Parts: sequence; C-alpha cells; structure tokens
Amino acid sequence: MLTVILLTVGIVLSLTVFFKISSVTVTGDEVYNAQQVIEVSGIHNGENLFLLKKKEISALIEKTLPYVETADISTSLSGAVTIQITAAKAVAALDNGDSFTLLNASGKVLEDGVLAVNDGVVIVQASEVVSAMPGETVAFSSEEEFEDMTAAFQALQEAGITGLTELDVRDHLNIKAVYQGRITLELGAVSSIPDKAAFIKATLSRNDESDPEFEGTIDFTIDKKAYLRQKEETTVPVTEPASQSASQTDAGTTSPESTTAAAA
Repeated sequence: MLTVILLTVGIVLSLTVFFKISSVTVTGDEVYNAQQVIEVSGIHNGENLFLLKKKEISALIEKTLPYVETADISTSLSGAVTIQITAAKAVAALDNGDSFTLLNASGKVLEDGVLAVNDGVVIVQASEVVSAMPGETVAFSSEEEFEDMTAAFQALQEAGITGLTELDVRDHLNIKAVYQGRITLELGAVSSIPDKAAFIKATLSRNDESDPEFEGTIDFTIDKKAYLRQKEETTVPVTEPASQSASQTDAGTTSPESTTAAAA
C-alpha cells in the first residue's frame, strides 16, 4: 500500500510540480520567424514536459506553415524544448494558366497563385485538381495520378536525375517526362522506374556527350532498352502576300511560285 501511495505521489508531482517547460528554442532553417513557429506550436513555459504531444504539434506546424518540411521536437529534463526546422523545397508546380501552384516532393502545397517558377521546378501535367490548399496535400480527381507523381519524383531524385522540366502522369501505364525542354522520356509504369533509373541517367549522360542538340523522344518502356526517335521536321507551305501576287498578275504571271519552310 505504501509503495502504491509513493508511486501515485511521484506521478502527481511529476505532472504538476516537476519537469516543467522552461524555454522553447527554434533552430535549423530560418524559413519563418522563430516567434511564428513557437506561436503555432502552442508550447508555453510552465507546461509539463510529459504532457507535450510532439507528433501532433509537429504536424500542426508543418500544416500551418507550408514551407516547413519537418518540425522535429526534442526535450531535456532541464525543461528546454527545441524545435528543429527543415525547410520545404518547391520541386514541382501545377500550371493554372495565369499562375502556378508550388508543391514539394511529397505533394504538399507550398504556395498558390505564383506568377513564375524558378529553374529546376518541374511542371506537372495531371488531371483535374480537386483541392490545392497551402499546407495540405494536393488532390487530383484521380488518386492514382497523385501516387504516380510522388513515386516518380522519389525514384528520379534518388537516382540523381536532374534537368527535368515536365512530368506527365496522366497515363498510368506510361509516365512521361521532359528533359531540358527538348527530349520527351517515355518511362513506362511508375513501378518500373526505380529499376531502370540508373540506366535512364546513364543514357541521358551519353546522349548529352554525343549529341547535345538532340531533340525528340527516348523510349524507356522496355527494361534496359532505349529507343531514340528524332523529332520529325514538317514542311509548311508559305503563300506569297496578296499584294505581291497582284503585282505578278498585272505583269502577266498566272501561277505565282510558292516556297516551303522547315518547322521545328
């Protein structure tokens, strides 16, 4: 009985008298003012360390402050609380016509209504966007496309493939990407990308060395194979201005010459 009483008293004292928060410090990337982070966290001096719900507070910070990728909370018995901030990076964007919606690699919306995107941000082609609220995960009309987008980004980033300008996830069986704005990459199903990512990177590197001006398509849909298709040139007839044709008619010419121009 005495042991139970002592344990009960110890627990009560721990939750009411001892182990109180004495300070809150924000470290890491300075994407937001430290006071903003602390206010959003809701952590106050004098609260009990053991009652701190770290996971819930971290999730709240990451949602309320979109440019926070992670907010890791650590404590010490001295009462000090540290919030370690890692900044979120915009790696993708949705083209809304007159503006862009910025996303991180996991599909969280960082910002909406952006007028221009930085170099290195990939434009994502997907189906209708259902929801794009900053701090929340973007939602497409097709959940499958969201999963394909995040999986493709993960596989391509882990392989160190850079230079991508577009990612098209509208065809589940054949994800497409655009490299340096000039080469369309047909990648096949997203589940196959991790196994062929190193091969894709090596192929792009060799192609850059042998033909840096190449424009067209590289088909990677068959494992360990790469088929190159040069961009086809089309000829478009160019008719002469009406004034010139009229002058030639006056001179007695009945069939004016026509020229062609190569269109890229």
